Amino acid sequence: MHELVIKGGRVALDDGWAECDIGIDDGRIAAIGNGLTGRALLDSGGRWVMPGGIDAHCHLDQPVWGGAGNADDFESGTISAAFGGTTCIVPFGMPGPDMTTIGAVDRALDRSTGRAVIDYGLHAVVTMGTGPDVEAQLTELAGRGIASVKLFMTYQGFAVDDDLFFRVLDTAHSLGWIVMVHAENDAAIRRTRQRLIDLGRTDIRYHVVAHSETMEREATHRALAFAEMTGARMTIVHVSSWQSAEEVARARVRGVDAIAETCPQYLFIGSADLDRPALDAARFVFSPPPRSPRSHEHLWQALIDGGIDLWSSDHSPYWFADKIGGSQTPAFNTTLSGIPGIETRLPLLFSEGLLTARLTLGRYLDLTSRNAASIYGLADRKGRIAVGLDADLALWDPTARWTLGHKALHSRVDFTPYEGKSVTGKPTTVLVRGVPVVADGQLQVQPGFGQFVERTAANPDLSGKPVEETTPWLDS
Repeated sequence: MHELVIKGGRVALDDGWAECDIGIDDGRIAAIGNGLTGRALLDSGGRWVMPGGIDAHCHLDQPVWGGAGNADDFESGTISAAFGGTTCIVPFGMPGPDMTTIGAVDRALDRSTGRAVIDYGLHAVVTMGTGPDVEAQLTELAGRGIASVKLFMTYQGFAVDDDLFFRVLDTAHSLGWIVMVHAENDAAIRRTRQRLIDLGRTDIRYHVVAHSETMEREATHRALAFAEMTGARMTIVHVSSWQSAEEVARARVRGVDAIAETCPQYLFIGSADLDRPALDAARFVFSPPPRSPRSHEHLWQALIDGGIDLWSSDHSPYWFADKIGGSQTPAFNTTLSGIPGIETRLPLLFSEGLLTARLTLGRYLDLTSRNAASIYGLADRKGRIAVGLDADLALWDPTARWTLGHKALHSRVDFTPYEGKSVTGKPTTVLVRGVPVVADGQLQVQPGFGQFVERTAANPDLSGKPVEETTPWLDS
């Protein structure tokens, strides 16, 4: 007799679909089979029972930079995630000016306590301003449940130089951590942006020129070469183009432990969307920017064949007025980069990937939960429907057809780039640790139900991995 049994669903297991029951005790999956009994029953009514999604790249309640704060805190952001079928997120302990890496994590923990409705971890972030003792800071955070760190190769105040890049990679290698990298060439972006401004070419469509595919490709190649030299494991986040995706593939051939992440905006939004009237086009400004149909096709194929490992939102929740700086004619160099997407991430891929049979069930599960759990140190409790793991589940109605729009979503952001897009498939009941967080379109728990999840290094034995030969000569 289990505490709760979910009956009557089509369950997405590691080896395929199964018509079976799920028994839940103490917040964990206790049994999978037929004829299970429980003190409470949840009739899934023929819905598809999926693992709760894991969004390992999103931004919530970050310090103010450039006068713009985040519309979503850990309450509204996790509510929005839950309604989209996501049961665990890993946002960033993002530093503000003159804030250490540890101070940024402490701030995020303080801001999240008592607010989240789903479980969450945190990534560390290192910048040029987060302190000279980076090795000591990351080692301390490893003992506090952090197992990953992000570096930026662009953005004023965030971009690191090569010396700090190598220090972080060496430290991450010794800790078995993953290093996440925003790969764009900062000098090239600054140079091209200024030339465009000098020429008076500031329409939003020039955002694609200022952040070209070549700039992303070069930085991706360089970052992965650094990983090759140090033996560190690396995620190239928000891969936007066929060129950078090919750099990841080439690095893997060389033996680099390279992970590729992409986001819905790189499959469903194109560079042509920036060639609209300025106020409309501003809804599609993010970095790297949307790309060409060729890149769309290449990334879809990479989702299908395993070239892309992760499907993340990069949720960047700005109010639209802040995004455009109050201007009625926003320019590419004055519009803030970043769009919301924490709630639309799974419905888009469910509708256009799984239901269309572009993606197999296995690939869908890899992209939306299993790989994130494995890569970021959550696999001992989350990411799959398996005995012993947290009962983080989403019951989907695969026939529900609905229209994306900011009024239908639960983020505080007052726009969505997917306004008016029709999708099929919607999560109707979402459980975290066996407790319904969303049911019948209503939030069922109070803020604070979500818990901080301590993570451990996914690859603790990286120190034994061979790295670049540093003494190519031999004594005769």
